[in-house]
This record gives sequence, C-alpha cells and structure tokens, in this order.
Amino acid sequence: MARGTPGRRHLDAVPARGPDDAAPADAVPEDADPDAPEDPAYPLWHLTVTFAGPPTDLEQLAASLRTLVEEQPFLATVRYAADRAEVSYWDEAEDIDDAAALGLRLWAEHRRSADLPDWHPVGLEVVDRETLHARGQRMPGPSSAGDVRPL
Repeated sequence: MARGTPGRRHLDAVPARGPDDAAPADAVPEDADPDAPEDPAYPLWHLTVTFAGPPTDLEQLAASLRTLVEEQPFLATVRYAADRAEVSYWDEAEDIDDAAALGLRLWAEHRRSADLPDWHPVGLEVVDRETLHARGQRMPGPSSAGDVRPL
C-alpha cells in the first residue's frame, strides 16, 4: 500500500476477533519480535485515538466498529460508549508526526464505508515501542487483534 495509508504494514494479515472474545489490550505483528530493533525507515508506533460526538445507538455503533475492524484488521482494540470510541493499534510511520496524522484521519477515512457516526478526534497518544516498554506495558501478540467491546 502507499505510504501514508493505514494498513500498509504486515498487521493486515491479523484476523478480526468478535465482540465476546476476551483479549489483551494491544497487539503487535505476528512475525515481529517486540524486543528486536526497529527498522530505521519505518519505526513501529503505538497509537490510541479517542473519537467523540453526539450519543448514538450502541448496537449500531458496535456493528460499525466491527466493520471498521474488518476494513482495518491491524486495529488491536476498540472500546466504545454511546458518545465515544477509543481505538488502539500499532502503525509504522517515518516519524511521530506521520503516525499522528494517520491516526487522526482513521475515522474520517472510514466514516462512510463502516457507517461510523459523525464524530471527531478528541484525544491522541502516540508512543514508540521503547516508551511503551519503559512504562512496563505489555505488548501481547496478534491474538488480541480486533477486540471490540464497551468501555
């Protein structure tokens, strides 16, 4: 896929999980060693983006978010409430600015195809693997990919 397009990395092969599957909060690529050095051309970033807006029907929102996960299977977790959704995933980008730009566009780029509500980003966190390690946060494997559940 072209640079600047979410899903261009090896996470595309990770299958989506259903809403009832319990899973850890984040996923890394199946073939990635979390302790291996990053490719200097495209470092791996962990993003958490929160989108919010007017309250919407929870059943419709859950269905839309599952569609989003089908369209972008690299998403690790999606948590939602009637007025917000939090999406966490790994992305490859040249730098933090590129990673942030991709995260901020994610919702708008899939609004029609996934039938997402007309919400906008209200929160963004982008950290590199080293920072996530320093926090002591776990980096589980791909079995958690596509976890969609209420906040």
